[in-house]
Amino acid sequence: MQISTVHTLSDTKLSKVFFYGLSCAYVVLLLLYVVLSQAKGVGAAGVAVLIALYFVRHRERVLNHPKYHLIAVVSPLAEIVILFVLFLPSGTGIETIVFVLFAADLILHYKSWYAFPFAYGGFVTYLVLWPEDGSDLWQHAFDLLSYSCLIIPIWSTKLLLNQREMNLRLNEALRQEAKTREEMAALTERTRIAEEVHDTVGHNLTTAIVALEGAGLLFDQRPEEARQKIRVAREQLKQGLGNIRQVVKTLKATDGIAGGLGLEQGIRTLMADTEKQTGVRFQLRYEAASALISLQEYVMINAVKESITNALKHGRASAIEIDVLELQETIHMKIKDDGEGSDSIVYGFGLQSMEEKIEAVGGRLSVQSKPNKGFELHIRMPVAKGEG
Repeated sequence: MQISTVHTLSDTKLSKVFFYGLSCAYVVLLLLYVVLSQAKGVGAAGVAVLIALYFVRHRERVLNHPKYHLIAVVSPLAEIVILFVLFLPSGTGIETIVFVLFAADLILHYKSWYAFPFAYGGFVTYLVLWPEDGSDLWQHAFDLLSYSCLIIPIWSTKLLLNQREMNLRLNEALRQEAKTREEMAALTERTRIAEEVHDTVGHNLTTAIVALEGAGLLFDQRPEEARQKIRVAREQLKQGLGNIRQVVKTLKATDGIAGGLGLEQGIRTLMADTEKQTGVRFQLRYEAASALISLQEYVMINAVKESITNALKHGRASAIEIDVLELQETIHMKIKDDGEGSDSIVYGFGLQSMEEKIEAVGGRLSVQSKPNKGFELHIRMPVAKGEG
């Protein structure tokens, strides 16, 4: 298995900016060397080879294609040898800047285990080959420390920029996953609504048809009983119409919540509609400042809706309390009713579906109930902040 030495910045645009900046400075300094040293023949040819090797190893094909990996590995070694051969007798004073640019380029485009031996090995060699007058071991140590104060920040900047790019990509992937889950949840909810329409509206219409057919048979002989069946049919048709209206209202809801108004307003809308239709009393305590992503709001709104339905249908509740609190980046929601309650809790289709949806977005569901003490539901949802 071939080991790659190349490791550029993840942000391609930023990588190109660094490349163009370093390459311009590098080429200008090499040309300046030719002018100051009045290099001709071998010296000018060496500069030309350096520039050619630099741009060849920075070609996208060489950096990214395994077939040309050997060029990316050997080129820096050839370049550093040519640099020492050129600058050893020059005395132009620009060799330090050229070598720092060369080292910075290696750190930004190669893996650390490959770039650092060049950067520090080359610098130590430079200190040995170009000793300053009166320099000693402590002077060399100080020079090495100063050099590190330049090289280490360049390396750290590369790590931070790559980590930032990785985080951005991860966040984008999470947003895409949340969007996909939201679409799947919406599709699942529409399927559930279709089944509910079939079960409820279909039942209402079937009952109404049977009642009307019976009324037609009894109309001449027993008109009072026929009128009773017509009244039954009318009530069933009213219920069916109400169910259809509720389905249409749910399907029109944006992002699975009532009118796209957010968690608090969605809960208040459900409370107002239910109180108007049934007369049940509601009490809401809402103390949460953070906004959830729309998928989490969708799940929690539907949990409130399902809890209200269960409280009215099974518990015959007359009052429902809803508390929504935010503690340590977690939304805690409690829904408590004063219904009949039960000493045993059976997870039917509604509760099981609610638990699956809550856990799918990172939440937890727990329920409590006692005879004649109502039903209490707790939801813990981590704050996963969306774009708004």
